Amino acid sequence: MGRKKVLTKCEIFEVTKNILKEEGLHGVHFKNISEKLEVGRSTLYEYFSNKDDLLLAYMQNLMKEMNDKVNGIEDDLPPNEKLYHLLLILLEHSQLHQIDQMIRDVQSSNKHAADFYREQLHADLMHTYSLMTNWIEEAKDQRIWKTTIDSSLIGDLMFHSILFPNRDRLGVETMARQLFEMIEKGMVNRSVN
Repeated sequence: MGRKKVLTKCEIFEVTKNILKEEGLHGVHFKNISEKLEVGRSTLYEYFSNKDDLLLAYMQNLMKEMNDKVNGIEDDLPPNEKLYHLLLILLEHSQLHQIDQMIRDVQSSNKHAADFYREQLHADLMHTYSLMTNWIEEAKDQRIWKTTIDSSLIGDLMFHSILFPNRDRLGVETMARQLFEMIEKGMVNRSVN
C-alpha cells in the first residue's frame, strides 16, 4: 500500500475555488475534488465530514481573507487610493457574490453554522460598504472627487463591479485600473479639442 498524500486545507480550498470558477457549485463534490488533488475521497473526509461542511469552511476562509486585506489598507493613504485598493480586493474576491446563494443551497448537517456564516457575510459586507462610503465622502470633502455625484451611486458601482462579466477577460488588475479611471476621470477624451 502506498503512502497517503498529505494535504493542507489551503490546497483543498484552492481546488474548490477553481472548480467553483470553472464548473459552478454543482461541480463541487468529493469525487471531483479528490481526482484533481490525486487523493482518495476518504482523505477529504479526514478534513471535512461532507461537501457542505467543506463549502462552509471555504466560505469562512474566503471571508476572512478578504476582511484581512480590507483591514490591511493603510490608514494614511488618501481616500481615493484606499478606494482603489478596496476595488482591487473586491474584484480579487469576486466569488463573494456566489456565497449567499451557496449558503442557501448548502444542506449542511449544521444549519446553525450555515445561518451564522450567512449573517457574518452580511455583516462583513456591510462593514466593507460602510468603509467604502466613508472613503468616498472623505474624497469629496478633500475635493479629490466631485460632490455632485451621489456617493451611494459610486459605492454601488464599485461594490457591484464583482458581477461584471469582463473581469475574466480583462483580468482583475486591468479591470480595477480601468474602472477606477472611469470613476475618477470620466469618459471624456480631454486630449481632443
